[in-house]
Amino acid sequence: MMRSLYSGVSGLKNHQTRMDVVGNNISNVNTTGFKSSRVTFSDTLSQTLSGASAPTDNTGGTNPKQIGLGSSVSSIDTLFTDGSVQNTGKNTDLCLSGNGLFVVKPSSESKEVYYTRNGAFQFDAKGNFVMPGSGMFVAGWMAEDGVIKNTTESNMGVINIPAGKTMGATATTTVNYDKNLNANVEGYTISNMVVKYADGTSKTVTNYVPNPPTIMLDTTKNTRITLDANAAYDFKTGDSLYGKDLFAQKVAFVEGPANVTLSKTNSLGNTVEGLGNINYTTGDHAINQEITLKGTIITNGVVTSGPNTKETKLKVSLTEPREKAGTEVTITVPPGSVWTYKDGDTVSFSFPIEEIEPQATSNPPATSKIHRSDGTEYEFESNTLDPKITKENYNNYIYKGHTADGDVKAVSHKGDDVESVTVNTSDGKSLTGLTQVKYNQGDNFYPSYTTLATVYDSLGGEHSVPILFTKQANNTWSMSLGNGGSSVSTTDSEQRTINYNLISTDLVFDDKGGYISGSATLKVHYDYGKVQNSKGEDINPPSDQAINVNVGSLTQYSGSTSINGSSDGNAMGTLKSVSVDSSGIITGVYTNGLHRTEAQVAIAQFNNAAGLTKSGGSLYEKSNNSGEAHIESASALGVTITPSALEMSNVDMASELTDMIVTQRGYQSNSKIITVSDELLETLINMKR
Repeated sequence: MMRSLYSGVSGLKNHQTRMDVVGNNISNVNTTGFKSSRVTFSDTLSQTLSGASAPTDNTGGTNPKQIGLGSSVSSIDTLFTDGSVQNTGKNTDLCLSGNGLFVVKPSSESKEVYYTRNGAFQFDAKGNFVMPGSGMFVAGWMAEDGVIKNTTESNMGVINIPAGKTMGATATTTVNYDKNLNANVEGYTISNMVVKYADGTSKTVTNYVPNPPTIMLDTTKNTRITLDANAAYDFKTGDSLYGKDLFAQKVAFVEGPANVTLSKTNSLGNTVEGLGNINYTTGDHAINQEITLKGTIITNGVVTSGPNTKETKLKVSLTEPREKAGTEVTITVPPGSVWTYKDGDTVSFSFPIEEIEPQATSNPPATSKIHRSDGTEYEFESNTLDPKITKENYNNYIYKGHTADGDVKAVSHKGDDVESVTVNTSDGKSLTGLTQVKYNQGDNFYPSYTTLATVYDSLGGEHSVPILFTKQANNTWSMSLGNGGSSVSTTDSEQRTINYNLISTDLVFDDKGGYISGSATLKVHYDYGKVQNSKGEDINPPSDQAINVNVGSLTQYSGSTSINGSSDGNAMGTLKSVSVDSSGIITGVYTNGLHRTEAQVAIAQFNNAAGLTKSGGSLYEKSNNSGEAHIESASALGVTITPSALEMSNVDMASELTDMIVTQRGYQSNSKIITVSDELLETLINMKR
C-alpha cells in the first residue's frame, strides 16, 4: 500500500512537469525561432521480491518478482526541427533553415557569445546589426573593399553598416567587350569621297589622305616645337612650357644631333678609361646600340703576346668615332685573351650606348627627333633638350619643357581642318566615313560599329568615349576612336579639354569565329589648364589614366553585330539600402547604381544542438554536451537563409493539445491511486480499532 502511494505521488509530480512543458510550448506557439520541448519518463525500481530462476530437468524457470516505485523524469529534450517560414517584407529579417544558429554578442568587445534562431534583426542608430529586443549584436565578418576575406571564428566581429556610408570614386582601369561582330558585314566599293572642311567648303575627291594631327608651338625663344596630337594638351598663347610634361613614352631611338655616353665595359669584359661623351651631329642612336672604337696602340714600343695571364692595359689613340679622333684612352684586356699587339697596330672594341642627350644647334637650328616605340615622333628645335635618356628611364622617358623652350607665342594645328568625310559607293549609296582614315577610289569600304566606353576618372567624373570597330578584311577588324584615328580631344560642359589616345593592334579571329589576337590601351589626359571655381580657386584635374581594353571575349559569327561593353570604376556613391542573400551576405546598394558586399552573417553549428542550454530571450549557450561551436558562413555549413522572413515556432498545436489531454488523464489516474491507497490505509487502521 505504501509503495502504491509513493508511485501515485511520483506520477503526479512527473505529469505536472510534463504539463509544465506542454504549457510552455503552447505559450510560445507564436515566439519567433522557438524550439519546443518534450518530456520522457522512466520507471523507478523499488524492490525485488525474488530473482529469476533457471529451469531444471524437473521444474520450469521462474521470472523475477519486482515491484516498481513509480516513475521519474528521464529527460526534457529540445526539438531542433525547422519551424515554418513566414514572410515579413522587412529586408533585415532572416529565417534560418537547417542545422545552424545565428551568433550574437552582448557587446562588440565581449568574448561571451550566445546563439539564437530568432532572426528578427535590424540596424540601430549607430548602424549596428542587432536583436532589437535584447540589444545583442549580430556577429559576422565585415568586407574589405567589397570582399569577404576571412570567415574564420578568430576573425569574427560584429556587423556595423552606418547609414549614409559613402563609396569613394574609383578610376577605370579596364573596359571589357563581349558578344559578337558580324562576320558577313557587307562591304561597298568606293566611287568617290566628299570632304567637308571646317570653313564650310567641300570638295569631291577620288583619294583621301588625312593630315596627320599635329600641334606646332612657336615660342618666345623663336623656336618651334612640333608634337603629334598625343601631346596636344590645349596649349594657349602665353602658356609657359617650363616643367610641363610634353610627352611620356618609351623611346625607340633618337635621330639627329645627340651626345652619347658609352658603357665603360663591353660584353667581352673590356673596359675603357678616358673616353667621355661623344657628340654626333647625324645618325640614329638607341640605348644599348653598339658603337665601335678604333685606334692605334701607343705603348712605347712594347710587344705583348697572349694568352695573357693577367689583365693588360693598352694605351690607344682613337681614329673612330671621328668626333673623338686623337683622344687617348686606356683599354683593358681581361686575362685569358689570345693575341699579339704591338705599337702601331690598329685595334677595335665595341661598347653599348648607355646614355643619350638629344641636342639642337642654332644658326641654322638643327633638328633632333625622338622616335617612340608606337611609331610616332617628336621634333625639337630648342637649344637644349632635357633630361638625358638613360637605361633607367628610356622605357618611360618624360620630356619636360625647358627654360630654353620659352613660352608659347603661337599655336597652330594640322589635320583638324576636315569636318566630315562622306563616302559615295558604286551602287549609289552615301555612307559616313571617318576623318582620320585613308580612302581610295575602288577600295572596299566597311561601315564602322560605334560603342561608348564609360570611363570614370580618379575624381569620379564620368566620361563616354566612342570606340569604333571596323572590318578590314576577312577575320580582321581595327579598333579606333570616334574619328577613326588613334587620338581625339574633347571639351566637356565646363570647357575643359580631355585628350584620348588609343594604342591598338588589329583584332583577328579564326575561321570558326574565335578570338586569336588583338589588344588596345586607352590613355586619357585631363588638361584642365587654368580652370577655376566660383571662388577663384584652381581646379585640379584628375590623374591621367592608362585603361586596358579587353576584347578577348568577342566572337565573329555570322549574324547581327551586338557588341556589349562594360567597365570597372565608379563615381562616388552613398548607401541607400541593404539586402541579404541566402548565404548571409549583406549587400549595400549605392546611389551610383553599384552593389557592394558589406558584411556576412556568421552561423554556428553544433554536433548536438539539443544539448544547448536555454538562457531566455530566445538565446542559447554552449553546454558540456552540446559540443563546440563550428562557426562558418551559411553556405559552408549547408544551411539556408531566407531574407525578409522569420522562422516561426516549431510547436505543433494539435500534438500539444493531445499531449495535454493525455497528461491530464495520467494526472487524474495517479491521483486516483493516492485516493484508493488512502482508503486502504484507513480500512487497515479501522480494523485495528
